[in-house]
Amino acid sequence: MATIQDIANEVGISKAAVSRILNRKGSFNAGTKEKVFRVAKDLGYLVPRENQLLDEKFFKTIGAVFPTGHIPYYSVLVSLLEQVAYSFGYSLMICSSLYDKEKEELFFEQLREKRISGIIYGSFTNDVNLPINEDLPIVTVGHRLSEDIPVIKSDNHLAGIIAAKHLIAKGCKNLLYISAYQVGKNNDERYKGFIEELEKSNKKCNAYFTGTNERKKDIPSVISQMFIENVDADGIFVESYTLAVQCLKVCQSLGISIPEDLKIVTYGNQLLNAYSFPEITMISENTNQIAYEAVSALVDIIEHEDNTEPDLKDNQIVIPVSLIEKQTT
Repeated sequence: MATIQDIANEVGISKAAVSRILNRKGSFNAGTKEKVFRVAKDLGYLVPRENQLLDEKFFKTIGAVFPTGHIPYYSVLVSLLEQVAYSFGYSLMICSSLYDKEKEELFFEQLREKRISGIIYGSFTNDVNLPINEDLPIVTVGHRLSEDIPVIKSDNHLAGIIAAKHLIAKGCKNLLYISAYQVGKNNDERYKGFIEELEKSNKKCNAYFTGTNERKKDIPSVISQMFIENVDADGIFVESYTLAVQCLKVCQSLGISIPEDLKIVTYGNQLLNAYSFPEITMISENTNQIAYEAVSALVDIIEHEDNTEPDLKDNQIVIPVSLIEKQTT
């Protein structure tokens, strides 16, 4: 029968450390804990059942903090993350933040208390005040949280460039841009790419930013006012699919014909287009790859002995995007 010393020899740590881990005492990184329990199981060491069940439950769980709720895109992304996590042998604990920073802080505290393996965070601002534990592995999706935390994101700058090129090719001369991105145009890579490409053709653009929390604003009124202020607009790049659907509804109410009077390009996952009519021309991201890379990068950190980040260039993975032309252009 295997002994604690056998486990210590196999893992490469002290006998005392193995004993403390098996009895759920002390502070050790998740990767070391998981390795100890895995080796104990492989060697046939009889772990006390209550400890075994607790550790197997929590060490193989990933927390996902995203503003799911009313936004279809995040429901798709979280579903894909759950599938990928399962393929890596992990379960996913979903926390719906609904853009509430106080909720996010509470989730971080609760997830840490539950001794989960790591967190995938849907980041929208460079919020350095989030209670992030350096010992808890974390990967962000969407936008960088800090230079030290790996980020998985689409090529948002390229998305803006492609949208501008497409609208120009369709003959658009008076362009609009609308976004719910919280921190405005200075940090909105889609906007930057869009404007840079328009400037190459001496085209100008009027931009509108609604703020992230769409639930607290009368978005249709903002969109209506935008079109009233820009009656000559013939093309618009809408930062998100949800916002684009609202633009379509407002256009219908104002008698704006799509695509004859106004051409619309949006950004998102092509799966969502099944829910709109007409189908919207879209800069489509590879959400499946984003989900895979996010889970894979986090698992690399979790299962690395010293919880170091994976070997990523600039600590990020940038996923290409592509144009899917539909009925709105």
